[in-house]
Amino acid sequence: MKQVIAYYRVSTSRQGRSGLGLEAQQQAVEAHCRQNDYRLLTQIVEVRSTRKYRIGLFDALSLCRQHKAILIVARLDRLGRDVEQIAGIVKSNVEIIVADNPHANRFTIHILAAVAEEQRQRISDTTKQALHAAKKRGILLGKNGKTLSIANKKAATDFAYALFPILNRLRNRGIISVRAVSEALNKKGVPTFREGGRWHPSTVYTLMNRLK
Repeated sequence: MKQVIAYYRVSTSRQGRSGLGLEAQQQAVEAHCRQNDYRLLTQIVEVRSTRKYRIGLFDALSLCRQHKAILIVARLDRLGRDVEQIAGIVKSNVEIIVADNPHANRFTIHILAAVAEEQRQRISDTTKQALHAAKKRGILLGKNGKTLSIANKKAATDFAYALFPILNRLRNRGIISVRAVSEALNKKGVPTFREGGRWHPSTVYTLMNRLK
């Protein structure tokens, strides 16, 4: 029986006290352990509001080396959102399992981290350009801008849930990776959230994150 050590991360002390986000991570990891007959040695919960310091993560990696155990996380972004940091973890001597993408290996974990970082940067750049253009047109930003942002986010989330049955059918057929899902959605002619667009691994990754 393989031994695993779970690492969970929540972003703020408030989330840590309330269990917001933590319970879902624990359920995903524990379910994966049951399905694969892994022995969960211990669980490390890190509460941080910054990306720079991950003392709990380094403790978890140290314990894995000590016990010759595997590090397991619920989602890739729990390891971090910086591709260089994730690359460093992947290059360590510790095997890593991502519960929501169990077929990912060291190479694909690195690729997915790079795709996620590129997607965040693209969204950030697009938002900055849109805000700059709005200011040039004399549009007052503030409460109305926040309201519009919330409405857009809700619309994107509603769209993701509408596609859940299709994603579930693909999963049942063994189509799990973001690349395979994007190819299947394009083949079926499933429209993207932005009209006229095509599915890419990065947009599928974003879609799946909205469903979580």
